[in-house]
Amino acid sequence: MSAASVAAPVVLISSIAHELHGKDETESAFSAKVAGYATLGTSLGKAVMGFVGDSMGARRTMILAFSAMAGGLILFSQGSTALQIGAANAVVEYFNSVHWPCSAILVATHYKDDGEGLEAGIFLLSLSSRFGAVTSMPLIALVNTWLGWRKTALWSAGFSAIGLLSATVMVTDAPGVTNAPQGSRLSLTSVIKSLKAVLGNKVWWLVAGAQVGNGMIRTSERVVGSFYSETGGVSEDTAGSLTVVVSIGFLFSVLVFGSLFTKMGNKSKVRFVSAMYLGCILCVMGLGFLSLPFVPSSIFLEVALTFSMTSLMGVQYYQVPTMLASTFGENKGLCSSYIDGVAYGSTSVVWSGLSWVVKQGDFGWLYGWSIVAFTVVCAMILCNKFVKQFWAVEGKGGQERYAKLKSEDTEYDNVVGEKEKEDV
Repeated sequence: MSAASVAAPVVLISSIAHELHGKDETESAFSAKVAGYATLGTSLGKAVMGFVGDSMGARRTMILAFSAMAGGLILFSQGSTALQIGAANAVVEYFNSVHWPCSAILVATHYKDDGEGLEAGIFLLSLSSRFGAVTSMPLIALVNTWLGWRKTALWSAGFSAIGLLSATVMVTDAPGVTNAPQGSRLSLTSVIKSLKAVLGNKVWWLVAGAQVGNGMIRTSERVVGSFYSETGGVSEDTAGSLTVVVSIGFLFSVLVFGSLFTKMGNKSKVRFVSAMYLGCILCVMGLGFLSLPFVPSSIFLEVALTFSMTSLMGVQYYQVPTMLASTFGENKGLCSSYIDGVAYGSTSVVWSGLSWVVKQGDFGWLYGWSIVAFTVVCAMILCNKFVKQFWAVEGKGGQERYAKLKSEDTEYDNVVGEKEKEDV
């Protein structure tokens, strides 16, 4: 339900840009500007709300977030400028940002003594997120053709209402315990302690840096609609509907590649991540090539490359960071939240800059996709360094792999705190 709620602005943005863009800006510039506001909302949510899931409890936090998201979608349906639309979208993204960290807390708590169960839980959690987007986006696009974008956005608040009911009735913080916060009560001392544990961790910064490039692919759904309409020769409504291919790609990635990844030996996981990055980079450059004025328009090839690009990023975006977060004890939610916070904050800046870049003549989209490709190259370098450390031992899955790491491995000492090493 959280994925379905946040999908509504993504599907509707092409129709909104066509209706509301100013005389001195293109539809793609309008869309990129709104995307910048939205990703900024996510990054602020990760920074401010990152502590809440650990201290207040994941269940209570999810209930609060669903309530606020419903209100944000109602405001979104009333907007008339890029600022108003972007601000309302930022509210939705701000509170949606806590759902993944809260879900990670829940899975890690329920499977804290089962390493293989934890990996399987992360896999299914990733799958549910993408499944929600894939099934809701066609429905939202269909309703948009009937009712228009304003009424569609208003009715999409119903997804958040269903999510609120689900979190209230179905979710428990721990086995047999409805509300059981995993962290200490929120105070200045606990905040400083948690920030030091997370931000003072060298390995955490590797994953956070890699997540910036990963996030560029994940948030590309906010601009591919405008890209399709400008270079693929399709209408705005059709372009908006085709943005679902991003979620389909991530769903395929988690369902197929994610399943394979959890079954691989540790050495194979390292090689697999490298191959996924290389394929993704080639697809991004392919999109840039198709935007050139002398290349015949082909919406089929653009959609195919978008699907390939996103299907080669699911493992790196969802599963790798969450496995690191599972080692952070009572700071699991903060770790996961701040990884995404750094990513969304950085991508917000990049997408805002790209709103100007894509306006630079016939080669604007080529420049834009080239910048995206560069961020993915940097992500590949950082992520490869991390996975070579994290999965440096022989074997496959399971919590026991941590115990096999040598005590003198200083990089591993930077991954977990003293309490977690004692637990191992």
